[in-house]
Amino acid sequence: MTLRTSRHVPRPIWLRHRALVGRAVVTLLALVVASLLFALESRTMVAQGALRVWFFDVGQGDATLIMTPTGEQILIDGGPDRAVLAKLGEVMLPWDRTLDAVVATHPDADHIGGLAAVLETYEVARAVYNGDTKDTDIAAAFDEAREHEPGAVTEMGRKGTVLAFGDVTLTELWPDASALRDEDANVASIVYRLDYGDTSVLLMGDAPESVEDRLRSVAGDIDVLRTGHHGSATSSSYRFVESVRPEVAVISCGIDNRYGHPHPVVLDRLSDAGARIWRTDLDGDVLLTSDGGEPFLRSAFLPF
Repeated sequence: MTLRTSRHVPRPIWLRHRALVGRAVVTLLALVVASLLFALESRTMVAQGALRVWFFDVGQGDATLIMTPTGEQILIDGGPDRAVLAKLGEVMLPWDRTLDAVVATHPDADHIGGLAAVLETYEVARAVYNGDTKDTDIAAAFDEAREHEPGAVTEMGRKGTVLAFGDVTLTELWPDASALRDEDANVASIVYRLDYGDTSVLLMGDAPESVEDRLRSVAGDIDVLRTGHHGSATSSSYRFVESVRPEVAVISCGIDNRYGHPHPVVLDRLSDAGARIWRTDLDGDVLLTSDGGEPFLRSAFLPF
């Protein structure tokens, strides 16, 4: 008697791993839905005339993205590394690879470290820098990417220059022609005042106290102060904070950074002035929105 056996036929790989496949499909659908919802929200905010300013959590560095009510996108500084690319990818439309302006306030690595990658990834209409350079690999990579960005207009920012995007204006308060001669590179850091209706934001770069003293008479009262030099004690002097009287202060710094930023004395100065303090090391990514009235800020954690 011959024993008959049935030959084992292996199940298809997708069936053997159907649980894993199912999770991947759910994740993909969730990403698609999230992208569609984000696109809808973005279109709605543009239609409603909303200004958005993202203060990205990029560790010990600065990166600020301005998204105007008319759809322009301006990146000021790019943090210490390529992490800024992930941030841009999360808040910009998935198919959008254009930036209307990229600004390097000064050539310190924690401000321009990610900008070469940004210039290589996005089509940039205008590249602005302060005219200074450093003998570092990071500065050289940024300079090369800036010089070879196809179609970009490259210009040196100077005091008095106004960048207008619809009803949003970026007025350059600093540097003047003498600043580049200073031994301290931070002295030549670009400083902008952003205005949209009744909303005003002062973006200080790494400007130290000596520059603040020059700006006290021209900066005016502001709603939001993006503090100079990551909350270092060399910036945000009592005189300056009392002069500009911010309602809110945003400090961009990394968790447990080796510089001890923000310095306790700076936190005391801002608190004494009545400013509510947001910190990227504690609050993550911070989002400002405004319809032209009083701005609203909230922690808007981005997963990457």
